[in-house]
Amino acid sequence: MRLFFTQGLGVMALAALFFASTDVLIKFVSPSVTAIEIAFFRFLIGGIILWPLISSTRTSFKGNHRWILLARGFSGFLCFFFFLKSIAMIPVANAVVLAYTFPMFAALFSFLLFREPVRGIEVILIGVGLIGIYILIDPGSQFNNMGCIFGLLAGCFSGLTVVLIRKLRESNGPLIISFYYCLVGGTLSFPFFLKGFRIPNLEQILLLILIGLIFLIAQLFMTQGFKFYKAVGGSVILMSEVVFVAIAGIIIFKDSLSTRFLTGAFLVVGTGVGLSLINRRSQRMDNRGHEAAYEKAPRAF
Repeated sequence: MRLFFTQGLGVMALAALFFASTDVLIKFVSPSVTAIEIAFFRFLIGGIILWPLISSTRTSFKGNHRWILLARGFSGFLCFFFFLKSIAMIPVANAVVLAYTFPMFAALFSFLLFREPVRGIEVILIGVGLIGIYILIDPGSQFNNMGCIFGLLAGCFSGLTVVLIRKLRESNGPLIISFYYCLVGGTLSFPFFLKGFRIPNLEQILLLILIGLIFLIAQLFMTQGFKFYKAVGGSVILMSEVVFVAIAGIIIFKDSLSTRFLTGAFLVVGTGVGLSLINRRSQRMDNRGHEAAYEKAPRAF
């Protein structure tokens, strides 16, 4: 059990479960609360809770690599906002699967930003993932394609976000990374929240607070988990969120899982799993040739 948590598997699995819980709550509340209201409350609650936690540890609020912290906050905000728009328009399982295209985007951004190599097999897998996306969206159908576009944008910025988190975990703790996320997200969402301000009822307030709390817990688990996994490597465990959400969609929202959805979801999720396995194998091969350096690496962050 101790190994389950210390190697990152446990915290990633818990992050997936908590993220799935927020997906269900967001879908439930979205007919009566706007995306920007959900976003603002999520960042506000997160910031309020994180401030005293960081102060109690006597950690500097400046953090390290501040521009990357701000970039992570900006990309995380866009990812969250687009995901909220998507989940309000299409079935919750479809929105989550489209958001989980992020391993493909993570591979792309890892190459563009940090020059991590992209192998031929990874290009093939990304092609398979693109086929899965096409099947899910089904451009010729009456499906809400705008919701699908928002889902893909969420996946794109999520891919960028996990790459930045992995880089930041080399010199920053999960609390300060999450605090910058809330700070940037709250700052960006506040003007839009203020413009359309209305007083929510008690039930809406309680749900928004609950969403904010669960999101914060999930975010901290995910950020801590990326201490043990490379940007693509941790993706496969987080993808268990898809299973949790699909089950909840059937039970709570009476969603149907068509053959088209299952095929597209299988290709998208399979692409993420394949990218993760390739990444892990490559990491092991590198470790064999650099054993001395590898022994120190886990202790460096």
